[in-house]
Amino acid sequence: MGAEAPAAPWLVAKGLTKVYGGVVALDDADLSLRSGELRGVVGANGAGKSTLVKILTGITAPSSGGVLVDGGRLRLGIPKESLRAGIVAVPQELTVARTMTVAENISMGHYPSAARTFLSPRRMRDRARDVLESLSLPIAPDDLVGELPLIYQRLVMIARAFSFSARLMILDEPTATISPQEVEFLLEAITTLARRDITILYVSHRLDEIDAICNAVTVVRDGRIVADLARDEVSRAALVEHLVGAETPNARAPIRRPRTQQTTEPVLNVQGVHGPGLHGIELRVESTEIVGLAGLAGSGAREAVLAACGALPFSAGSITICGEPVRPGNVPRAVRAGAGFLPGDRSLAVFTSHSIGFNITLPTIGKHARAGFVQPRSERTAVTALLDRVSLRRESRALISTLSGGNQQKAIVARWLAARPTLLLLDDPTAGVDIATRPEIHRQIQTMRDTGIAVLLLSSDIDELVYLCDRVVVLSRGTVVTELEGADLTATNILEAMTRRELIGVHAGREDESE
Repeated sequence: MGAEAPAAPWLVAKGLTKVYGGVVALDDADLSLRSGELRGVVGANGAGKSTLVKILTGITAPSSGGVLVDGGRLRLGIPKESLRAGIVAVPQELTVARTMTVAENISMGHYPSAARTFLSPRRMRDRARDVLESLSLPIAPDDLVGELPLIYQRLVMIARAFSFSARLMILDEPTATISPQEVEFLLEAITTLARRDITILYVSHRLDEIDAICNAVTVVRDGRIVADLARDEVSRAALVEHLVGAETPNARAPIRRPRTQQTTEPVLNVQGVHGPGLHGIELRVESTEIVGLAGLAGSGAREAVLAACGALPFSAGSITICGEPVRPGNVPRAVRAGAGFLPGDRSLAVFTSHSIGFNITLPTIGKHARAGFVQPRSERTAVTALLDRVSLRRESRALISTLSGGNQQKAIVARWLAARPTLLLLDDPTAGVDIATRPEIHRQIQTMRDTGIAVLLLSSDIDELVYLCDRVVVLSRGTVVTELEGADLTATNILEAMTRRELIGVHAGREDESE
């Protein structure tokens, strides 16, 4: 007898397209899913994965295209309709009520009642017990969620999704916040779901996990599905190739500065720093160089930037800026030492109720004051020159809220051009910026480097790191795993380093104990 033919897909998405203000976030995406299929979804940040998930779960409606469930059209853009069809998502963020029991968390959103008026604690516990036993989870319904280990709190989220009669469960970076020792335990729970004929979309950057459990993989790049790979086509090399695409010489490739033997103290010197998300970080940034930071969610890359600017306390190690110690959690001390910070969340940097000029001259207003009074002409002259440098053609007295997001980012770059910090810390400086504005911001970052400013650049855009940086430091789970420069500084090598990790099996540890 021949091999049994695979079941027909029960969910079919055709031509899903989503356009935001002229920007195509998802372009003509097709997807077919079968019962019990465990399909990985991989792609860089901004590739379109989140948009696909939002459409399937009803959070957003597509600009065009549709989804069929069991041959019938799913009403998109209505979360209740997706939930009714059995489509549920488990987000990366931990979304549990820590002061409530496991049973209460599992029933959240569909509490059982005794007579359609009162909650029934007994029925709630019975339902939770059935769900936990179905998934073979070693958790009791009456356990207080806040007292459970982090891995069990995440399993409670999965149990809650399962309780909605899930047919498709979408898991977004489920291992981002747990230890390597706990990863295999979680992966086993996920494969248990697939064995119960639940379809899994496993959205992750961690290629080792994708390779370990998925029987098919969808690769998303630049808003398009560029590959649908069967199990026998999935390999780390194949995934990296599809994720990166063809690496062609960059027409705008910068002239990287060769490293020289430094005889003076580096501008930024991070030595053996331990703190939230950080485990012995070592990092140096010299003047006139751009050092990039790369890492997945939970890698410690963002925490390293926050610690350097004094915004994140650390318990051990030292950070100095131009030889001056940065005290843990002391931002003013870091600023006085010469640090400037452009956060990834633009709303944290912009004062929307004030003018463009106010936002630009905020850290340097003392240069335009005499006898304690601001000289408007001096301020306007300086702002006009700075706006010209970043190619922003707007009146300085206009509210900054009247600018587009990209132009607001230009204004913040102009702020640091005026301040001329010794060290500039950048957190995704072009996130959400249109493609026409990005080159101008890149040019200004390079200009600041060339005028002697040390730049530490955290970016989720691998191509941006390759284009801008003299060196790239890659982090994983709070430690530095490699440093790339020169000919080794390629998108493929960065992605390889970001996703390379050992899967430490829980079962291996148990076997050792039994010997």
